[in-house]
Amino acid sequence: MGMHTELSIYKVSLGLLQMATNLTRNIPRDLKQSLGKRVIDECIDVLLLIARANSTRDKQPHLVLLVEKVQVVEFLMRLFKESRFISITQHATAIEVTTSIGKQANAWKRSTPTAPAT
Repeated sequence: MGMHTELSIYKVSLGLLQMATNLTRNIPRDLKQSLGKRVIDECIDVLLLIARANSTRDKQPHLVLLVEKVQVVEFLMRLFKESRFISITQHATAIEVTTSIGKQANAWKRSTPTAPAT
């Protein structure tokens, strides 16, 4: 098993965290502590779940949660776009990245056997 930091999904997710950190600068101050922090926290959780999935035999629960966290990031990015905190181009770029992460996570799920029932 290789280091999680060498995985493509990890590298893309780290890019999403960097993007989210930059994009949340445009959020009004009154929402920065709630929505801005939430999107960054979700991105950090995605990275943590990648590390957990990579280091355990039963990857499924971590990957399911990872996909859910990516969906939350997508919801928040859509809210940011509709509230005009980010541009349509910024939103499109963010969605390309979240789509890539979701596809990689789902492929990873399909390629790993489910854990035996205990």
